Amino acid sequence: MLVKVVAVQARIGKPLGLQEKIHIFKQRPDFVCLPEYYLLDDSIEDYHRAALRKVEFLKYLERLSDELSTCLIGGTVVEAEQDRLYNSCYIFNRGLALGRYRKRFPVRGERAAGISPGSQNLVLDFEGTKLAVMICGDVFYPEVFTELAAAEVDLIFVPTTSPFRPDDSLSRKRDRDNRYFISGAEVSGSYVVKVCGVGAVLDKSLQGRSLIAAPWGVVSRVDLGGENQERILTATLDISDLREFRLKFRSRRVAPADVAASSAIEIRG
Repeated sequence: MLVKVVAVQARIGKPLGLQEKIHIFKQRPDFVCLPEYYLLDDSIEDYHRAALRKVEFLKYLERLSDELSTCLIGGTVVEAEQDRLYNSCYIFNRGLALGRYRKRFPVRGERAAGISPGSQNLVLDFEGTKLAVMICGDVFYPEVFTELAAAEVDLIFVPTTSPFRPDDSLSRKRDRDNRYFISGAEVSGSYVVKVCGVGAVLDKSLQGRSLIAAPWGVVSRVDLGGENQERILTATLDISDLREFRLKFRSRRVAPADVAASSAIEIRG
């Protein structure tokens, strides 16, 4: 079974233009993923103001999924519930909402600015493919990949914002990708699709190194020359090959029985 995945390394706060939509639509993708905080434009000064525009942002994502005729992993939006804020990813299939995942491990700056952690994973069974979402800093916690391995997830989408580091070296960048995303693909036995934003979010400059990884290595990645530019990565992924690989090399991964009993996974079909 083949699925086509499109990772849109987009400029934060800039909705897709007509030519970009046409380019994506012509590829007939099964899945399209946007970056973390994708819709936060320059007029938004903090997460509280971002939460006030949740309904507007979700309507845009719903419409975009219908225009592209695809299953859209809609980056993230900030939403308020009672007195808490969450960094949430909504998934839409051709205008229909399928589910929502809240970032389980907000980074230090998010927590200081009021973002609360979510409490569980989301696994969706979509047309025969199991998919899940992690958001940016979630990848620093290997237990999440282990939990998704137990659920036998095929695709993990990771909307991300990577801070710009002026003194970053090529070796450090490669090391981080290997340590978190490529290792995560191996541990989970899944394809991992990291989708970065470029530009800035809340006045903090970003760099993008979007990539698509399999348990056996990198499938596609943005070249270093494109780290500060909009890019669209496309890959056709073989789910049957992945499952066969997972079955043969299961002993290299943590068995489901080793997953902490307290882990919570919401499965929707």
